[in-house]
Amino acid sequence: MPQRILSEVQLPDFQDRPKKEGDILRTAEDLFMQFGYDRVSVEEICREASVSKVTFYKYFKNKFAVLDDYMTVRLELGMEVFDRIRVADASLQEKMQALIAMKESAVSHFTPVFYKSLLNGDELVQGFMQEWMGQSMTAMRNFLEDGQRSGEIYSGYSVDFLLHVWTSMSAIARSEDMLAMYNDDMVKLSQDFMNFLFFGTTGPPAEDK
Repeated sequence: MPQRILSEVQLPDFQDRPKKEGDILRTAEDLFMQFGYDRVSVEEICREASVSKVTFYKYFKNKFAVLDDYMTVRLELGMEVFDRIRVADASLQEKMQALIAMKESAVSHFTPVFYKSLLNGDELVQGFMQEWMGQSMTAMRNFLEDGQRSGEIYSGYSVDFLLHVWTSMSAIARSEDMLAMYNDDMVKLSQDFMNFLFFGTTGPPAEDK
């Protein structure tokens, strides 16, 4: 299976938006990645994007609306890749390796400061993240159920049990302590997290390590 094609998560360029709206989104992305969502103001976005506040509010209700739009596009692009991997004509092991590569690709585009600002965000940010976590859990449920139907995942496991383990491990991987342990290397953390969940303490097959 061509993992590079299936697993690479593209970055949004917002070229399909009106120019000023696209400028706001691209500028906000740059600032969020540099300073974190919570440390960036509407005024700074407007100044760096060379737009007035009137123009900003023509397209966005507030700063969170920018984050919501930006992250929704990013996450939808990731889900498109996930869906391609899920239905690919490949073995479960190949799909698992592609999912690991997909996760690494997605995480590599986030800076530690932005990622931490999402983890420690306000009520609106946390609500957004919980909503998308729910959607990712639905996608993972479908993936696991496919694996059980094909006989490649042990049918004696409850899918709810597997998802609970996934959710619990995800919470640990998102913790400040875990990020500190990895010196903010989110790609390596993501790789270890996915390999452990899919392959356990023995790790991936030797030829895939």
